Amino acid sequence: MLVTQNHPDFFNVLTGANNKIIEQSIISLYGALYGNDFIVDETLDRKKVRDIVYSVIQEIPWQGDDEQNFLDEDKDKASYIIRRLKDCGWIDFIMDKALLIKTFNFTKNGKKFAQLLFSSSDEENILVRQRNVRATKASLESYKKSDDPADLIDAINFSKYIVSDLTDNINDLRDEKNLLMQLAMEDVKVAGGKFIDFVKDKFASDIAIKFGKDSANRHILDIEEIVKDLSLDGLELRQKRLLAHFPMYRKNPNALKNILDAIDFRLKNACDIKLPQLKKEISSYIQRGTVIFRQTNSLFFNKNKEVLKIANVLKNKPKDEKLKLLEDIGKAVKYPNLRLLNLNAVKIRRKSKKDEAVSFLPAEVTMPIEAYIKSNFEQKKHLSFSYSQKEIRAYIERHFEEAQSLTITNNCFKITNPKEMLIALYATDIMRQDKENFEVTYTGNKCENIYFKTDEYIIRKKEKISGN
Repeated sequence: MLVTQNHPDFFNVLTGANNKIIEQSIISLYGALYGNDFIVDETLDRKKVRDIVYSVIQEIPWQGDDEQNFLDEDKDKASYIIRRLKDCGWIDFIMDKALLIKTFNFTKNGKKFAQLLFSSSDEENILVRQRNVRATKASLESYKKSDDPADLIDAINFSKYIVSDLTDNINDLRDEKNLLMQLAMEDVKVAGGKFIDFVKDKFASDIAIKFGKDSANRHILDIEEIVKDLSLDGLELRQKRLLAHFPMYRKNPNALKNILDAIDFRLKNACDIKLPQLKKEISSYIQRGTVIFRQTNSLFFNKNKEVLKIANVLKNKPKDEKLKLLEDIGKAVKYPNLRLLNLNAVKIRRKSKKDEAVSFLPAEVTMPIEAYIKSNFEQKKHLSFSYSQKEIRAYIERHFEEAQSLTITNNCFKITNPKEMLIALYATDIMRQDKENFEVTYTGNKCENIYFKTDEYIIRKKEKISGN
């Protein structure tokens, strides 16, 4: 029980005006004991604990209320939080007989929930947790060699996350897809940037691993073989050893067989149901991203058409009038690097101040460094969506030269930046249309990389025949 007679207010500690400070204090204390910076021979006494809580109070504003008005000094506030955590049953101070000091520790229930809060706040570990299939396989292999029941329990625990993580990825993709379309209705260029960011960050570090190193399809045959061997060889002896080490399974006379069947079922569920669903969501997400790319390209092409119209108008004007028009145009585009930005939407962010919308940039005023960085970043991002036919042909020619052959497949297309990913999406279609220079044959197979999946084609470059 979490709420006991001695600690009836276990969860009450996370309520009140300063609940954010208390929550962050719990996370910081857990990190000091069990986090990445933990030193094995370090002990936390009351002074160190108070210093940790004190540093949290320096970062998060204190919200006074009627009960806490008597607290003036930050160190008194830190002592109050420590006392409240102790009274509610989260932490305790135990006498270390060797050091003759009271050392800090979490209670049993306090540690459980502190670990949950710490894990939820650790964004890096939340995003990169994709070793569950390999960990399941490694634990089963270890169990097969050593007969240590602890390895089997590790395997069943790792397997729990195989399906749940895939389900999280499917739900995340659906949310990202809806957000992408919502952004597209507001600003198609921003939506394109969001798509590139998601593909670069989420796909590369998380989803791609599920189809590569940590793929259930890749390891299922090996895991099934191990499960089969364990089910046939020495099952009864292993069952007795499992029950001796883990008495909680004694009510289940077939505990070992049930654990092995559960691991096998989770792998099959991942391969047969969750991975196909994830592929479907990826395909749908890429299709929507493709539509946004086409819309973005259309914006740039239309802008080029407008420039061409201006050039045609100037072409037919007398020299003096032409020079006058060019001078007026030069004044109108005095800040060409900002032409891709909506200046009404630029905001300068400063600490402890509300965002200020900048709706004009007077010529006599130097542009603030924050605005320059923001505009330059947005410009670079949006330029990724702008590419010409010449760049596409150069991209194609480069792959023929690297292959040193007149025949390649679209599997060899290399993608090192967002612009190359966009070009690779359309390069095959462009070569299919250019029948004078290329011969494109569909193989019936699929071409797949970490970004998208499409049909595989053999592309042959036709040799030019010189005329007499």
